[in-house]
Amino acid sequence: PMIKTMRAMAMPFYLLHQQVLIVLVSGTLWVPYLGSFPATIILTTIFTYIISLLVAKSPGPVKYFFGLPSKHNIIPGKKLSGFLPVTVLSILFVVEAGVSNIIIAFI
Repeated sequence: PMIKTMRAMAMPFYLLHQQVLIVLVSGTLWVPYLGSFPATIILTTIFTYIISLLVAKSPGPVKYFFGLPSKHNIIPGKKLSGFLPVTVLSILFVVEAGVSNIIIAFI
């Protein structure tokens, strides 16, 4: 069971490690000991492991967006021919870009 869980965690770990690293470094850069390279590597690995474990053990829709198989077929795969994640993420990107441009325009 442990190897099966670690195998399921591999893709979320790969996809999330850079985002976790950026957030962690930007938050701990001002703390002398936490901003060091060994502390950064250890903390990033721990936090990414925890988040990847949560993704691997999560219900169907979350696993689907990380490319993991799901026991529950909640998201329709036949509609949109499997392009549902791309469609959802594209809509989220357009909304985020629009909101950020509106915020920048008022600053």
